[in-house]
Amino acid sequence: MSQALRAGMAAALGLSLIAAPPIHLQSHRATYKVSLAGALPGGVVAVQGRIVIEFRTTCTGYATTQRFISDMTDAQDSTSRSDFVIEAWESRTGRSMRFDIANMVDGTMAEQYKGRAARDADGAGSVSLSVPKGGDFELPRGTLFPSMQTIGVLEAAEQGEHSFNRTVFQGGGADDLYYSTSTIGTEVPKADTARDAERFGGMLNGVRAWPVLMSYYTPDARGESPQYEIATRLYANGVIGSMDMIYPRFTLRAELQKVEKLSAPTC
Repeated sequence: MSQALRAGMAAALGLSLIAAPPIHLQSHRATYKVSLAGALPGGVVAVQGRIVIEFRTTCTGYATTQRFISDMTDAQDSTSRSDFVIEAWESRTGRSMRFDIANMVDGTMAEQYKGRAARDADGAGSVSLSVPKGGDFELPRGTLFPSMQTIGVLEAAEQGEHSFNRTVFQGGGADDLYYSTSTIGTEVPKADTARDAERFGGMLNGVRAWPVLMSYYTPDARGESPQYEIATRLYANGVIGSMDMIYPRFTLRAELQKVEKLSAPTC
């Protein structure tokens, strides 16, 4: 799995003066079926895979486990299996993060990151890696971690804003620091979200949703093409709907199959 593809699974304040209602991300498990939506000639010709995202609220933060298993076949009819796992915890304050990331390709460890990140009130901070050693680096001012990015996008959407742009660190190495622009569309009609609720169950009953395009750029190349993009329907409780993961040479379609509500602690 390429670095850009791995980054695409890792994984959203500039609001008006009107106070937005608080965002409550709900504990859940979402399962997606992955296929190839399109590709340029000479590259990937087929993809079969599965993504499971388990998100839990805790009394002090947010815990996320993501697993993406995929079989990719190229133009030479060679198939490679990737097994990518992220385990992360973020504090509710958005000031600290722990992460453990492993990517196995055909049964061999292709890359691994373990570490901690901390940021000050202005978003500046640092990342300390235990695996690999010697890869520590600084975070620029204004950096967010993934759960706070999601909350920021939802706050903007609920206030009628159509964009949310910040630097985001998703866990991993220095190459996993991106400048992200989120384009927020018009709220999904209630008739459409009602059909979602009928298909996927109670977690989506009466939940608002917005189409969102998240584009990720290297921090020093904002005027160039994005490294990757994610187009999805984002629900107000943090559930990510079916999504297109768009890379320079191919696009993957992750179709939501099931959403299960998970228990949350009493704090």
